[in-house]
Amino acid sequence: MHEGSLRRLIAVLAFALPLSAASIAAADEPSWDALVRAAAAEGEVDVHGGPGKLYEAALTEGFRAAYPAIKVSFSGSSGRDAIPQILREREAGVYNWDVYVGGTPSILQALKPAGAFAPLRPALILPEVLDDKAWYRGLDGAWMDKEKTYVLGFDTTVSAIMVVNWDFVPKAALTSYQDLLKPEFSGKIVWDDPRLPGQGVASAQTFLINFGSDFLRRLFAEQKIAYISNPRQNAEWVVRGRYPIGIATAVEELTPFQQQGLGKNIASFTGGLAKPTVGPGFGTVSLMDRAPHPNAAKLYINWLLSKAGQTDWAKTTHNSRRLDVPHAAPELFPQPGVTYVDDQNEENIPSRDEATKLAKQFIPTSP
Repeated sequence: MHEGSLRRLIAVLAFALPLSAASIAAADEPSWDALVRAAAAEGEVDVHGGPGKLYEAALTEGFRAAYPAIKVSFSGSSGRDAIPQILREREAGVYNWDVYVGGTPSILQALKPAGAFAPLRPALILPEVLDDKAWYRGLDGAWMDKEKTYVLGFDTTVSAIMVVNWDFVPKAALTSYQDLLKPEFSGKIVWDDPRLPGQGVASAQTFLINFGSDFLRRLFAEQKIAYISNPRQNAEWVVRGRYPIGIATAVEELTPFQQQGLGKNIASFTGGLAKPTVGPGFGTVSLMDRAPHPNAAKLYINWLLSKAGQTDWAKTTHNSRRLDVPHAAPELFPQPGVTYVDDQNEENIPSRDEATKLAKQFIPTSP
């Protein structure tokens, strides 16, 4: 057999197993079949995703199993680290990335204005991805950008602003967020640095929306809080009780400790909010402009948004917007009859900017 024909045969066989039952029908369609062949010919997809092993596993293992002929080159990091690098590369005319999975609004404030994204809608072709009934608030309710074109949020998790290690904190002493201002909690709190993009400023934004700027100012200025940008260290300090109250502590970073039997008495704090917030965390997807492997990128995005891909996403302990996927954290899935503020979409960037400004103004500088 001619080498080129053999290569094509291997590619077809590698993709003989579809994503799901809905994909079986799609696989018979010429557009899908052509995409699969083109992606196989490219042979690689370069994906940015969230930091940590849980995100890497969720965003790579299932796709590799379904499409072993395509190499997944994955880099996991927070946007505050990845975005400056991507912008520098693009300024130099280097386009290394196919798919960006990450959090907003940093990408909306940096990558989108830089023209780093191609329109995503035309890339969505699987019937199960396009089915409005499969998504919480419908597929249109998942867009994070004003144009509803570039950044799709596939995660919807009610913001767990903070966690508490109750082995070190009396429950009677901490019953509301206002209790954080008590003198007894001075020096007992660690916070993912809200002066930087990320979950830390998202928590500050939620405080601002619910309690106003004076509460946030006092919290920053008075409570001798440890501000840190290392998610694992943040989690470890909460587990060890050095700082038993963790604001914006990454739940996925707590999981490895709890699997070892540590930090079993740590729980998300639910002190009640008049305006609860919800967001996608690291769970948005965008198609990069000038992607080096455009067909593999489209194939990957459709896999990610399928039931199979979102079932894998739930392994991060975050909730998928797909209604046919079990909720990883049912208590943090939006509840009927409750109005939530989607704190990461483009319309709400101003309140996040204000929270960042207050953090930079009132957090004491180190001596």
